[in-house]
Amino acid sequence: MNFLKFSLLLVFISLVVGLTPSFLKLAFSGIEPAKAIAFKKTATKVGKIKYVYARKVKIPVYLADTEEKRIKGLGGLASIPRGYGMFFVFDAPDYQSIWMKDTLFSIDIIWIDENSKIVHIEKNISPDTYPKIFTAPVKARYVLELNAGMSEYYGLKTGGKIIFGLR
Repeated sequence: MNFLKFSLLLVFISLVVGLTPSFLKLAFSGIEPAKAIAFKKTATKVGKIKYVYARKVKIPVYLADTEEKRIKGLGGLASIPRGYGMFFVFDAPDYQSIWMKDTLFSIDIIWIDENSKIVHIEKNISPDTYPKIFTAPVKARYVLELNAGMSEYYGLKTGGKIIFGLR
């Protein structure tokens, strides 16, 4: 009987020790892996995740380069990983408008002109602002949406540059 208890105790300890690193990684990670994977799967359905560069920081973005993708935006996603964003590419510079329809988390919105210059930033836009429409006071060709607070984290300011080699 003691041998059986001892054997079960060893098996239990082996399982706990073997699972602890994985558990700790999930428990204390800033990004929830399931959400990151879901976002990546969503992005890969319409193409590879692309990148933009802000102040030497490489930001993975979901590319919204068609009318359908621009209308959908981040709508319906529960969240995106902290360092990710959505990059809207419009056909020509104009007064680009953004709304929070079906968006379930707060975001920062950055308008960028055809010369890669940031022309306007709206910070911490909440989902409950819908149906309000946000429009930059000047024409823009691109819009970058990030999780709320990330424009501040990256030090983005009007007049700064967003490089979008999209490789």
